[in-house]
Amino acid sequence: MLCSSVALSGCGLFQSGYYYDRNDEYRHAEMSEPLKLPDSQNATRYQDSMPVPQADSDFMVSESDPDAPRPEPLAASGSSDQPFAEIREAGSESWLLVSAAPASVWPRLQGFVADHGVAATAIDPASGRIDTAQGSLSVRQGLRSGTSEVRCGVGDSAQCLSAVKAYLEASGDADTGVSLAAQPLDQSERIKLQNRGDSWQLALALDGERAWSELLYQLQNAFDADRLTLVDQNRSAGQFYVDYRQSGESGGSWGGWANPVNWFGDDAAPATRYRLQLQSQAGATTVRVEDPEGGQVPATASRDLLDAIAATLR
Repeated sequence: MLCSSVALSGCGLFQSGYYYDRNDEYRHAEMSEPLKLPDSQNATRYQDSMPVPQADSDFMVSESDPDAPRPEPLAASGSSDQPFAEIREAGSESWLLVSAAPASVWPRLQGFVADHGVAATAIDPASGRIDTAQGSLSVRQGLRSGTSEVRCGVGDSAQCLSAVKAYLEASGDADTGVSLAAQPLDQSERIKLQNRGDSWQLALALDGERAWSELLYQLQNAFDADRLTLVDQNRSAGQFYVDYRQSGESGGSWGGWANPVNWFGDDAAPATRYRLQLQSQAGATTVRVEDPEGGQVPATASRDLLDAIAATLR
């Protein structure tokens, strides 16, 4: 059989023929002038058949990280393990995390106010805020795409959030529509993977307390223990210590494109210990990957770990 050995022949698993590695093409790609139409043609009738979207990452080729980056992994959405609404806390702050976009939550928040007989003194869908004589309610985009954060300043905050939570859960399957006026709330970018020289960092639009709380939750709950394990933490220094196995190093994983031997169930490579260093300033936090002593790690390893964390937050 022609493809008797995947590792030796280079044949693709999902289609016959040679699997072509385009890393060199991407690495040495150059910009070229766009195609110019003759003056006799109406330019408004033509458009790019395959437009290139704006990149979210500022990746630049370097000697230490020459390979083209993989596409950003997609986080699972609509998981049955994820509650529709749950109360989160960080320090003295509490809010309601809802698994729906702000433009969808906004009409329900207005419905909550109306159904509870509270007279709104001001309604601003652009900022996601409803003011009442008793206080205010607000909604904004959550850290993940397709999620919302609801805050309640009406009377007792805990009781108010519990009441909103019950109301949203009761109307969770109802078709309440989407507010066009509140759609700008869905546009804010709160997670970004950035390249800084020969290193990578994850930029979060969260203050230090919020960033710590969110990362602690994800590191404890969002990963398979065979891939990532939280082994220690230092809150005062803003540090997490994790054992992490890079993509392609888990035995028997279909994701292991870089190491075909793993497809046949060989023993997985040992995990490597890393330190995640958080730095916060003016309501924003960056996350860097270091070795346990604070030294620099290869850019490919740093990006891989931050990719995995970003996937849990998107």
